Amino acid sequence: MTHPSPVRPGDLRDVTVVLHVRDQADTLPACLDSLFGQTLGAERVEVVAVDDGSTDDGGSLLARAEQERPGLLRAARFHRGASTAEARNWAMSQATGRYLLFLTGADRLAPRALELMVASADDNEADVVLGRLESSGSHPVATSMFRRSQGSVDLYGSRVYWSLTPEKLFRTSMVRRCGLEFPLDTPFGEDQVFTAAAYVRADSVAVVADEPCVVKGPPAAGAASPAQRIALAGRMVALLNSMLPAGPRRDLLVSRHLETDLGEATGRTLLATERPADREHALWAAAELLRGAVPGSALALLPRPLAVRYALIAAGHHAEAERMAAYEADTSRPAPKKTVENGRVYTLLPYFRDPSVGLPDELFDITDRMTVNQELTGARWNGSLLLLDGHAFFEQLSTRERATKVVLRHRPTGAEERFSVTARRDETLVNSKGKTRAMGRFSARINLRQMSDGRPLAPGVWDVHLSVSFEGVTREVRLGRRRSEDVDVVSRAPVVFAPSPTTPGHELAATPFYTPEGDLSLEIAERLPVPSGR
Repeated sequence: MTHPSPVRPGDLRDVTVVLHVRDQADTLPACLDSLFGQTLGAERVEVVAVDDGSTDDGGSLLARAEQERPGLLRAARFHRGASTAEARNWAMSQATGRYLLFLTGADRLAPRALELMVASADDNEADVVLGRLESSGSHPVATSMFRRSQGSVDLYGSRVYWSLTPEKLFRTSMVRRCGLEFPLDTPFGEDQVFTAAAYVRADSVAVVADEPCVVKGPPAAGAASPAQRIALAGRMVALLNSMLPAGPRRDLLVSRHLETDLGEATGRTLLATERPADREHALWAAAELLRGAVPGSALALLPRPLAVRYALIAAGHHAEAERMAAYEADTSRPAPKKTVENGRVYTLLPYFRDPSVGLPDELFDITDRMTVNQELTGARWNGSLLLLDGHAFFEQLSTRERATKVVLRHRPTGAEERFSVTARRDETLVNSKGKTRAMGRFSARINLRQMSDGRPLAPGVWDVHLSVSFEGVTREVRLGRRRSEDVDVVSRAPVVFAPSPTTPGHELAATPFYTPEGDLSLEIAERLPVPSGR
């Protein structure tokens, strides 16, 4: 290995870009140009590049760039066959920047990438900053975590953990304080181990999404085997078990590896494996993992087809598991039908109530996953009547056997008042897949003067809910958060609707308002009548 020039005192930079190069001479010049053209300023960036024995001109290009840009780029050359983890760990040990960013010679940075990411890290005291990704070609990159910029994002309430590649900004002091390194004992997925540990150890994670930051090149050639992917899934589950206490937060992160790493290993990659012995070996390894370190609470978060596949694997029904994987991979198959029994919804996937495998009904139960599509389209007064219009239906069910009601719930006591709604047929009303939900529109007339006990609505705050019910399945949601532009959310004039039944000379007035989350509520107040003007 050749060594770069030594680090001089006072050489602290904002960012050390750790650049790993292996047979990427075609893309390396564009990568280097993007690093030295940053609006942050070349004097605030250093590049520590490692070529681990490229057989093309990559090493020569780095050596030439080091000569042309003294003090900005330091290059080293590892022997052929050195691991990516070894190269990156060595480069990290040489870093002088406040932050670290890991790239390959196939990647590029957008001109303002480091300026935006460093500003976000400094302004928000973030230990990790994700910059929006773009693909340099047809290969996919993760995008679900870049819907908007955030100064501090909840790791357990967002999609951030679904991006475990290392082209992010990591605070160097945090990395060194926590002893984070890329593991040397795994041939696949060392990026995930490092990034996952950094996420969990970070005090704060930020996202820059307003414009692209990193243009990702294609992944390295060569696909991982099912055995390698299963080993990675097991390693990641063990890592999370060691860093986090049992509970919903750990379950969520574990489910990511079950869905992606183990799902790929026992799905598409398994189906592409030619030797039956290799497939059987992989399935037994997966079964051991599923029966051991994986809690049922994490499995419950998975899509139902995948949960069925894993139940078959864990039970030793490997031929059926392969058929289930093929079923999931078939994009031309129709969507599975559903059945409703005693208020529960079951998806009719393969092996539902198949006596030969004996899977429990709970695996096919999607009741708690039903999606309510609802919108408030009108809210107005007619004397003491509050008139509400809108639509509400289940995405996955028809609008037969409707029993939807409006529910007023007294915030202090939990007391309820329920009101039936009138359905209005609308053939243009459809779900997100274009299927008709014609009887999903509703109108409600809520007479505040007369509740179920014959008295007016009592003073206090009453939250407005919808009890959405079709085909015997019921789900309650708050009303108002989703509403049309025609709904007035500004006016808060009290509406007098009845004399007080308890205090002579007083009256009851209702004031509608929307919570900070956008939900509709009513404030009922008892008061003296407001004098009328002459």
